[in-house]
Amino acid sequence: MKKYITIILVSLVAVSCNDFLDIKPYGKEIPKTAEDFSALIHQLCNSFDYGSELFTSLSSCQRSAELEEVADNGEVNLTELPGGSSLRSYIGEILSNEQNNYKDYYQIIGICNMTLDALPHNGSTQQERDVVGTAYAFRGWCYYQLLRDFCAPPLADDATLGVPLVTTFDMEAKPVRSTLQATIEQIEADFNAAIACDIKNPMFRFNNDVCKGFLARLYHWCGRWSEARAIALELLDRYPLLQGQDYVDMMTTQFNLNGNTLIKNNLFYNSSNPVAPLYTMWSYRPLSTRFVHLFPERDNDVRFTMWFNARRLSLKLFFASLRSAELAFIAMECAYHLGDEETALRELNAFRRLRIQPCTDLTPQTCPAVRDDEYIREDCYGHPLTPLLYAILVERRKEFLFENGDRWYELKRNGRPEWWIMNKGLKYWTRKYMYTFPLPIQDVRLQPGLIQNPGYDEATK
Repeated sequence: MKKYITIILVSLVAVSCNDFLDIKPYGKEIPKTAEDFSALIHQLCNSFDYGSELFTSLSSCQRSAELEEVADNGEVNLTELPGGSSLRSYIGEILSNEQNNYKDYYQIIGICNMTLDALPHNGSTQQERDVVGTAYAFRGWCYYQLLRDFCAPPLADDATLGVPLVTTFDMEAKPVRSTLQATIEQIEADFNAAIACDIKNPMFRFNNDVCKGFLARLYHWCGRWSEARAIALELLDRYPLLQGQDYVDMMTTQFNLNGNTLIKNNLFYNSSNPVAPLYTMWSYRPLSTRFVHLFPERDNDVRFTMWFNARRLSLKLFFASLRSAELAFIAMECAYHLGDEETALRELNAFRRLRIQPCTDLTPQTCPAVRDDEYIREDCYGHPLTPLLYAILVERRKEFLFENGDRWYELKRNGRPEWWIMNKGLKYWTRKYMYTFPLPIQDVRLQPGLIQNPGYDEATK
């Protein structure tokens, strides 16, 4: 089986979107049986766990760190040199890497398509169903990442373009961009297909609850509030929120899947890809005072002393995971957008009591006003933030420091604010269009009909 894995992974070397399906085994065998494809999908799962192979720069701890560096939680101007010289300062510094990530996602999609074309979707054995279901889940995960990175936020007024969709193994495929709605429907269909397979083998990671969690994320991202809330509440019933020492233990464990975490990248320690440098680099860049001021309860909030020290230097581990706290915020924000502000406030207060002790509940009258220095000042519809929604977003920001690039995606989802930083005597802007990353420039040049995202047109000439 190792021979088959090596053949496929070596063959899946894509240099552009034009040839991401160009697999030429040159007389060597490719997988044929369920056991063969099981080994191949296991390799994807292994890479997902370790943050290695194709997943080194995708949704691993490294990517969480990268997106955190270019968001607004850090104080770029106070970065200590030379120790912090490798820390990025603004979004423009990672756009080239994101074009490489685009290609990597399609490499994984190619593996999934080959698997799905070869095996029966209603497999007669549980092994076949596990392999097929995991291929669907990985493909849905890839398209979800592509949606968030390379498409405008679905509720924005410029949200029309999706990404190229490839659902069969075709070496000659040169797809152009689908519509945004078609991309969303593909992601939804893939996760539902994975759920229908009812994956049992824990080694494949994407069990039904994990797939439902990603559907909740998708529906929340797209503003399908009722559907997102229903799934979030279902999962919260099975994975209740933690507090006290149970919460501390979960948040201070780097590599184990524990507590109410449903899935985690970099699940196991890999000596060739250590995460420790990502942690220590932030000892050279303090968190912004704007972030620290979000903790008015200070020492009463368990996160205040867990996340950073007196010099505002980070103590928190990096995570790329899905855990119950995210589902709780999905549920309460959905309630808000559905017009049930009473429920949203009740759930927010219940969450705050798990993190802040003693805690004074917020009321409609005591929800804080939007700070003058806050970058997010409007919601996903472009409406001015209300105190209640602002309180929900603030609590989410505090909870998910250094996790999943969450702050970056919240900035993108809620208005795509523009701001600038000074670095080495120069002024660097994060512009609205830069929240939607550019497609690989060589693909746009070579592939007729492939539309580049707005703002990057000059780079393709």
